[in-house]
Amino acid sequence: MTRFSITTLGCKVNQYDSAAVDARLRRAGLLRAEAGDMPDLVIVNTCCVTAAAMRKSRQAIRKQLRANTDATVIVTGCYSDYDTEAIAQMLESLGVPKHRVHVAGHHRNLAKIIDQTLADLRGNGQQVRRTTESTNSPSCTRATIRARRNIAVKRKAGGMRQIGGINAFPDHQRAFVKVQDGCDAFCSYCIVPYTRPVVWSRTIDQVRDECLALVDSGHKEIVLAGVFLGALGRKTARHGNWDNSKSILPELLGEVASIKGLWRVRLSSLEPGDLSDELLGVYRDNEKAAPHFHLPLQSGSQRVLSRMRRQYSVQEFRRTVDRVRGALDDAAITTDVIIGFPGETDEDFAETMETARYAGFSKIHTFPFSAIEGTTAWELRNEAPPKTVVKDRIAQLGELESQMADEFRRRFIGRTMEALVESTRPAPGVRQAMTDRYITVRFTPPRSARLTGKVVPLEIDQVWPGGLSGLLQQ
Repeated sequence: MTRFSITTLGCKVNQYDSAAVDARLRRAGLLRAEAGDMPDLVIVNTCCVTAAAMRKSRQAIRKQLRANTDATVIVTGCYSDYDTEAIAQMLESLGVPKHRVHVAGHHRNLAKIIDQTLADLRGNGQQVRRTTESTNSPSCTRATIRARRNIAVKRKAGGMRQIGGINAFPDHQRAFVKVQDGCDAFCSYCIVPYTRPVVWSRTIDQVRDECLALVDSGHKEIVLAGVFLGALGRKTARHGNWDNSKSILPELLGEVASIKGLWRVRLSSLEPGDLSDELLGVYRDNEKAAPHFHLPLQSGSQRVLSRMRRQYSVQEFRRTVDRVRGALDDAAITTDVIIGFPGETDEDFAETMETARYAGFSKIHTFPFSAIEGTTAWELRNEAPPKTVVKDRIAQLGELESQMADEFRRRFIGRTMEALVESTRPAPGVRQAMTDRYITVRFTPPRSARLTGKVVPLEIDQVWPGGLSGLLQQ
């Protein structure tokens, strides 16, 4: 029996894409390789959102090729579009035959490549066709990146679009469901509009049916994900080019929240301007809509935000926070912040700290600025603060985050909270669960209890640096 493995880097959308590939391969009769198995087909789903993500993608490709010397390998995801040439050179340096490796990102028809690869593995394919379709394609980096984007838009490309849906999310208690893909907002630091250029959405019926199947298979929480979730149902992520039609996101959230047997539905990330009063109304009226909002700030300095070409102002961000606080009790607001963007001064960073204090974030994902060739910010990279300054600013923001997270978590001491039990076991006899407010709770259950994937009531008794601890209620 033919076996396969999948290695995934990057965002929730990438993780969904890998789950969709997994489902397609299973439908074709393949089995997932278990520990100790030698897979016949290895897939690496890459990321290029930062230089670190690119490095990890290259490491993952090398690791899989060296561990599975006879396997056929498909390299997909954003990095495979961003620098196809670098991947091809790496494969050549490792001595991998061209007919055994396929580089197929979002600008290629991945479904066709997978089907051709399966035919080859079964002995009835044509290797020449396969090689032409994949590894010999030009790099998306440098001189060709914009031209490749234009070609992709004309073709209405979408490497994962024809893969098919899922009815289970392997190895996860929370199921991620991609509802939207693509971005053309062109924030100055971001390469995604070049690797995922076509903005497209699934229909409400498609998403609801997939969510029904996932709940039927045992998933209690669903996370609706997109590259630019606020563009759901629209042809562009640029707010200025939207027509006057209403967003369909509130309707979708309400539809999924109505599914019997579902505990919670969560939105993965929203731009501040996309959190409408109608969407907040769905949260107010339905307890299944998790009161957790991931609103990327990126910078609390208006000057830096403008250089980033973000589609909101600091004041608009603050007003969004005010609306959330006014609509819902103890809602969790998490965020992303980039430190050390070119030209960021001490005053700019101080404004970021002040905006963070105002928002009272329960978690901050902090990233040092990463210069990506092909973006506008690449041309500004020499204006970035020194690494020592960036490191110090990250430490300061991290200290503030710890204080705010501790303050937020203390609100729940003495309360009983429901939480979804994860498979992770942080210590012998200790289990871990996630609340609807995105707080990890550790607890000690009876030794014989089988709780993974179940929703349990926990009486919160104390705060620890990574979350809360509680007592399982019978």
